[in-house]
Amino acid sequence: MADERLDFMKYVAEEAGKIIMGFWGTDVRSQFKDDKSVVTEADLRVSDFVQKAFSEKFPDCGLLTEESNNSDERLGRKGVFIVDELDGSGDFKRKESDFCFLCAYIEDGAPIIGVVYEPQKNRMFFAKKGFGAYLTLRDKTMKLNPLNPVEWKDSIVGHPKNYKGDKYKMLYEMMGIPESRLLGSGSMGTRMMQVALQQTHLILGYSKNLKEWDTAAGHAVLEARGISVTDVYGKPLLYNKENPVTENGILVAHPGIKKVTLEKLAEYHDKLEM
Repeated sequence: MADERLDFMKYVAEEAGKIIMGFWGTDVRSQFKDDKSVVTEADLRVSDFVQKAFSEKFPDCGLLTEESNNSDERLGRKGVFIVDELDGSGDFKRKESDFCFLCAYIEDGAPIIGVVYEPQKNRMFFAKKGFGAYLTLRDKTMKLNPLNPVEWKDSIVGHPKNYKGDKYKMLYEMMGIPESRLLGSGSMGTRMMQVALQQTHLILGYSKNLKEWDTAAGHAVLEARGISVTDVYGKPLLYNKENPVTENGILVAHPGIKKVTLEKLAEYHDKLEM
C-alpha cells in the first residue's frame, strides 16, 4: 500500500501528536469560538504546522482545516487534504482521552485516504480506498479483522457524551434504543474509531452542524473497513464543498443493520428536528 500521500499524512499526524502532547501536562490556554466550541493553544500550534507542511509538500493540492481561513482556492483542486487539528479540544483541555488528530485526502469529493491519530492512547488508524483499514498500536501495525455479524437488537450505538440537549434521548427512545446500548465518547473521530474496532456498530449524527473535517478521515477508514458512511437519509456524503458542512448529518452503520436503521430513521425525520 505504498503511497506518498499516506506516508506524509502519517508523518504529519505523528508530529501533530507531539505538539498536542507537549501541552498535556499544562493548563493549556483556550477560548470559545463564535460557535461556542473550544479552541486551545495546541489547536493553533498544530494548525500552523499543518499549513506549512502540506503547502510545501503538496503545493498542487487544496487544504481545508478547522482552524485556518477557508479559501475557495481549494474548490478548483482535484485533490484536497481535510484536517481537524485537534478533534475533541474540550476533552483535551479537561485531560480526558477522547481527542485525536484527523486527516483525510479527498479526490473529486470522495474520501480516498484517512488517518486518525489518538496521541494520548498512542494509536493510529489509517486506510486507503481499496486496501482495507489498519491500526498501529505502540509501533505494531495490524490489519483490522473482518467484521463480525450483528443484529439490530444487539447493536451498540456511539453517543456524543458532551451533548447537553434532549434530542438524542428522544431519538433513541423513538427508535427503541435503551441506554444500556449506548457508549459515549467526546469526539467524532474517537466515536468513529469505536465503530472501526467493533466496540459500537452505529452512529446517529442527527445534526446539521457537523463539518467536513469532523468526519472525512473517519469516513475513509470506516469505508475501507466495509462500514457504511452516509447522511441520515442514506445518501452519499460529498467533501470539499463551498460550504463544508454535512447538511443532513451522518449515519455510520455496520452493514448488518444499515437497512433496518434507515427504515427506522425514515419514520422520524418529520417528528424530530435535526
